Amino acid sequence: MKKILLFLSLIILVPAWANAQKGDKDKKEEDKFTELTKDAEHIEGFFDLYKTDDALYLAVTEEQLNNDFLMNFEIEQGIGSSGLYGGTMLSVFEGLLVRLEKQEGKLMLVQKPHRYVAEEGTPEAVSVELGYGNSILETAKVETTNDDGVMLVNVYDWFVGDLSNIGQRVSFVVSSRPGQPGRASFDKSRSYLKAVKSFPMNTNVTAQLTFNNSELRGPRTVADSRYIPVSIHYTMAELPEEPMSPRMADDRTGFFMTVHKDFTDDDDDTFFKRYVNKWRLECDGAPGADGLCDPVEPITYYIDHTVPEAYRETMMEGVEEWSKAFEAAGFRDAVQAEMLPEGVEPEDIRYATLRWNVSDQPGYGAIGPSVVDPRTGEILDADILFEANMILGDKEEYREMVEPRAAIDEIYNVSAEEVAMSSRSEMKSFYTEMAMQLDMVKGLLVARGQIASNDPVPKEFTDQALRWVTMHEVGHTLGLRHNFRSSVDTPLDKLYDTEWTAENGIFSSAMEYPTVNLSPQGEDNDGHYYNTSVGSYDRWVISYGYTPDDEKAAEIARMAAQPGHAYGTDEDARGSGAIDPLVNVYDLGADPLAWGKGRAALLRDLIPEVPEIALADNMPYYEATDLFNTYFFQYVRALGPTVKYIGGQYQYRDHVGDPDARMPFVQIPREKQQEALDMIIEYALAEDAFELPQEVYQQFGADRWSHWGNSNTYGGRIDYPLHQYLLGVQSSLLEALLDGTRLARIRDTEVKFGEENTITIPELMGTITNAVWSEVWAAPGSNISSNRRDVQRAYLDLMIEIVTDAPSDMPADARSVARAQLSDLNNRITRRLTPPYSFDAYTEAHLREVKARVEKALDAGLSLEN
Repeated sequence: MKKILLFLSLIILVPAWANAQKGDKDKKEEDKFTELTKDAEHIEGFFDLYKTDDALYLAVTEEQLNNDFLMNFEIEQGIGSSGLYGGTMLSVFEGLLVRLEKQEGKLMLVQKPHRYVAEEGTPEAVSVELGYGNSILETAKVETTNDDGVMLVNVYDWFVGDLSNIGQRVSFVVSSRPGQPGRASFDKSRSYLKAVKSFPMNTNVTAQLTFNNSELRGPRTVADSRYIPVSIHYTMAELPEEPMSPRMADDRTGFFMTVHKDFTDDDDDTFFKRYVNKWRLECDGAPGADGLCDPVEPITYYIDHTVPEAYRETMMEGVEEWSKAFEAAGFRDAVQAEMLPEGVEPEDIRYATLRWNVSDQPGYGAIGPSVVDPRTGEILDADILFEANMILGDKEEYREMVEPRAAIDEIYNVSAEEVAMSSRSEMKSFYTEMAMQLDMVKGLLVARGQIASNDPVPKEFTDQALRWVTMHEVGHTLGLRHNFRSSVDTPLDKLYDTEWTAENGIFSSAMEYPTVNLSPQGEDNDGHYYNTSVGSYDRWVISYGYTPDDEKAAEIARMAAQPGHAYGTDEDARGSGAIDPLVNVYDLGADPLAWGKGRAALLRDLIPEVPEIALADNMPYYEATDLFNTYFFQYVRALGPTVKYIGGQYQYRDHVGDPDARMPFVQIPREKQQEALDMIIEYALAEDAFELPQEVYQQFGADRWSHWGNSNTYGGRIDYPLHQYLLGVQSSLLEALLDGTRLARIRDTEVKFGEENTITIPELMGTITNAVWSEVWAAPGSNISSNRRDVQRAYLDLMIEIVTDAPSDMPADARSVARAQLSDLNNRITRRLTPPYSFDAYTEAHLREVKARVEKALDAGLSLEN
């Protein structure tokens, strides 16, 4: 009985003891929670946080575990150069899909591979789960849990660290080896937590980070280049509880996409599901008598108070012009602009903003990134940035940064990686191009006597430029990609018809990269400088993406071949995909050749007048040098599309059975190819293509300001390097014309469309040879000027390379034709050097060297073939 009583006593006492122990533990946990947070700043919002001098505690409940949310990184404060600009997003267009998980007493920040999906509950879903693992980005010990089950985790080191991987960018900034990372390491002792804010739908943390630079060089914009400061803005945002119903993308329309690989989708043998990136826009009731409905929640953009007052109204107008496009989708007043309310911060994800940025070394001019729900493509936030330098037109920046050949190289000599990068942001040339267009307009207005040399550019121009740039960047944040074909929707004779362009646009899409619209010389009837509103393409593409009716959207996409719907984007305009001469950056009109001739002729006639245009009393002579460089660069811009006609094809995105559908590739008429080749010869390769009067060249002065932040040389020269720049342009054109891929395409077009319908390789090489060597092509020959000797050497380098060391993409036929051209050239030079002749010393020495090089190359090439 005693044993039984003892046993019963234990049964009663053990739970009591256990409960007492648990109570003590709970009290200790609660006390620790209180101790850790008693002097902390409590920040409530999407996530609750407690901030102390040396810790940042994240308060997490069990309900918040294993729930997906969005994480995004942004440079809050950069260094004003080298790609590290305040306000730019590191994860452009696609944030991280993350969640918090608890394992072994630790809280883990886990990133999910959201691109790979399968329908829940299917065998494929199990396979996806097995095939694609999560990445653990950060971990931290659970410090304590209070009575309400709230866990406290110190996440200070998550944010005062390199979670964003910005350190990799910094390493390239300090590197002295192009394309290779330099030595830069995170310095925690010089880093700290800068700000913590929480809003109903997002929590933001900003950290000031320092990276130790172990290289000998560093950006000039950093006070002490040994210590590179970058502050990173982290956003953790709520995902919509009810995912948006996505709009399937269509390759005929130009939207950014969110792409999944759906392994339960058997409709496509690639498993890809492509969603349009778009805002959630829904009708609030039935449409009215005008066929339009009011949106439940309009897309509202807020102008930040960093924007100068003089530009706010213009920017608001640029934003709200997009409402006209949304009318085509069935919405009334769908896009609105307001000033950011006092007390509201741009970091609040509920407010899409337009902000102003200043930088020492401009990097983009303007940029329109957005954050999307990676599950559906729904746009959740946008932060558009404008660089002050773009509007101010600071030409000090482009004097040293850009030489004229870049106008050709950035089209044809560009990697696939660069094209892909620019498709997600703006091209590197965007800022410098806008600055030069401003300079060109000012020069033309001075030449016409409409303003004086020392007058500013008229406000009408800057307003139109800012209005268009605003529309362009807002268009990106509405989901739209670049459209570099839209200029062909405007007939040349309508470019200066303001009534026509007000309705249809100078170019049919705000997503174009246009040049400024200036009438040819002798015609003072300038129209609009830039689009004043959205164009016909914009209305069509917005109607596809945003109409509430999926079936109607499918029918809208089939209208790609209709007038006003021209579309071609980054990969169509530049790089190896640049085969369509109608898809270009910085051109205008339905006929790029005719427009280019007019622009080139205008600038060629203005060049002799540069001193009179640029210089007035007490002005420095380098103003003339800068204006000539602008004119020359824009002259080369006008030649940009010509090369695409050679071996090119018109390309279209129409599907089978679309109304007025075109074939995927259409022949360029031989006459048009010949016209393009003739234009290259006349404006770039002929003897008299570039003529700069001595009295004009002699007035090209040097910038004598020698201090930080000012570029006072041209390509490293204090005086203008005319030969270097001329040769650079001519060499770039020759390289593009004689590129192996282009010559291979010529052979393909001979088969596809018939040899008689294309410029053949022999015809192309023969025309170039005749133009470049015109001085010795017929007896008795004439003396060869210095620039002509330069371009002849460039020609020789390329042709010899084709014969002796051809790239892998060079067709064998091209090598054979190049050999024949060199052999013919050698024979002609031999006859010209047979006495009697009267060449000057330069010319004779040049021809003898050429003869020796050609003969050596022909012998070497022959031995290689054998």
